Amino acid sequence: MSDLRVLDHIARPMQRLGYLKRMTRRVTAMNTSNLENLGHDLIDTVTRKIRVKMNPQRAAYVKVRLMDRAYQTLKEQTNTYLANGVEPPEVSMELQDLYLADPMITSGVGKLVRDDWRKYPALGINLGLIRSGTYSATTRALSLMYLTPELEQKAFLEYLPNSNPLLLSQQQGLLLLYSCLENDGEAVMPLMRQLAAHSGLPNANPSGATFSDRDAGNLLPEIYKAVIARHRTRSLSADLRDRLAVLETSAESIARQRNIEGYSGGTAREHASRVRVEPYVDIGLLTKPDPYRYEYTMSPVGLRWATAFDDIDSSDAIEDFLTKRFFSTAATAWQIPAQPLTDQDEIVAHVQKAWKAINSPGGYAPIEEMGLVAGIEAMLDHGLIIEIAAARQALIDYQRANPYAVRFTVDRMGVLAHARFLEGSAVAP
Repeated sequence: MSDLRVLDHIARPMQRLGYLKRMTRRVTAMNTSNLENLGHDLIDTVTRKIRVKMNPQRAAYVKVRLMDRAYQTLKEQTNTYLANGVEPPEVSMELQDLYLADPMITSGVGKLVRDDWRKYPALGINLGLIRSGTYSATTRALSLMYLTPELEQKAFLEYLPNSNPLLLSQQQGLLLLYSCLENDGEAVMPLMRQLAAHSGLPNANPSGATFSDRDAGNLLPEIYKAVIARHRTRSLSADLRDRLAVLETSAESIARQRNIEGYSGGTAREHASRVRVEPYVDIGLLTKPDPYRYEYTMSPVGLRWATAFDDIDSSDAIEDFLTKRFFSTAATAWQIPAQPLTDQDEIVAHVQKAWKAINSPGGYAPIEEMGLVAGIEAMLDHGLIIEIAAARQALIDYQRANPYAVRFTVDRMGVLAHARFLEGSAVAP
């Protein structure tokens, strides 16, 4: 994990987190890939045309979201259907449009366009699912695949209206929320606090104050400047200096745009803000009065998370929060009845189950990742809270008592990084 927890390369970013399921399936099926293969596979998959019967939900989506001239015939069919009440015609729609028109989805924006295929993999890289350069799978990608039913992957290959892959399960949402905070926490945590304050934290009425993607974007220059000032007080690598320079340029660009009257809808401000609001609609921290507009309110869940983010700004503070308070905060935010698990053997049993699901061909898995997957399953399936720091300590203590049951590797700083359970080391839950 980089010392700078702010997203890179977010010009026209992918907005719907559900698309990541297809990309991670692609990279987990191949040892290495490249940007062209990954981007084109995603676009070719979601833009495939499907013959379906028109219905009111699809008609509403077509009228509001499909503006391009290429959809002229579809729009004419839709208008005739709505105006004359004729028998629903059979129409040809892109697979992604059918899923985005689903009334169960909380946000119907974020349609991918073919011309931007090379920009979409950046979100998967930013969130630690895809390795930059080789475009291969990380262990986080394996974790997402483990939490994604096969039927949802099949829904990218054929239209399955009851298995919309753009919807997130609570397990998937927790994993991706952790990834978002881990990799963008220095920007999104203060942003969420300020948006919650706009809604009247701590006693906001979620159905009250709304804000737009522009409002969220207008807050980013000062957030970026605070990040830059904090990091420039220490010794920096060349890569980090370059990233801070890009962030500074972005802050200046957004600051100029907020002083311009009118709304063009596609500036650096919107690119930087939408990737920090739309995914949180998928996860449940934000809601939308209208699924087809870029207007939001904080959900009760989001308000509770924003309260937990109070005074967390630095990379070290974010790390401490994620390892020691992430799952207790999630239980409070979603009001999940769960209690902290303290029995060391039970914790190790949950960690070992996670290890079996995500270990590499060499048998090792990152300790943090095992703790994350174990924590998700323990809380949602068993009503137990296992923080990642607790999982790590339980694993260390277990290895001390059973030195031939677990092996560790260390990183270049000498910190325990990966673990492997040896054959016959099953832990009784």
